[in-house]
Amino acid sequence: MEERLLVLGGGGTLSVRREGPRVHMEAERPADGRGLYKVWLHGDQGGKLLLGTLAPENGALRLRRTLSVGALERAGCWPQFRAEAPLAFAFTAQPAGRWYCEQHPERLVADPLLRERLRGAMLCRREGDSFSLAAPFRTDRPVRLPVLFCLGRVERREGQMHMVWDFDSRGNPILPHKQEKRRTD
Repeated sequence: MEERLLVLGGGGTLSVRREGPRVHMEAERPADGRGLYKVWLHGDQGGKLLLGTLAPENGALRLRRTLSVGALERAGCWPQFRAEAPLAFAFTAQPAGRWYCEQHPERLVADPLLRERLRGAMLCRREGDSFSLAAPFRTDRPVRLPVLFCLGRVERREGQMHMVWDFDSRGNPILPHKQEKRRTD
């Protein structure tokens, strides 16, 4: 029987215990009342697997899963992987129209290519059924999302220049001419 304890990105631990062809996992993190947390496995070769949502239990948040080694291998998350438990849904809504720090902007967009490139915190603003993401911008540095360069605009945020991109409620980029049309309607 092989057993190991991993630190979850975002807080908490994941106990992994292999018994023959089965792998028993138990995730735990403190209950902070901020919202719902999901546990993800990320394989060293690019695989990704959702284990599930942590649930309240005895003053903490826990999740237990048993999977076959084969299922983990097919998902690209065995034998080497890391685990994270990001906040998936906040119980308190962010005020509309105000910028805030979004820790996981990749969860907001629809396109898999953008999800890969959106690792790391960004400024975010929600307005109606759309949202905007912003990243610091300098002419002497690479742009955070070069694939969306043509769809962005430069604005001053918190005393610094930022490239800003707009997205619809499904997480698809809004074309600038469509945005202008929406504003005038």
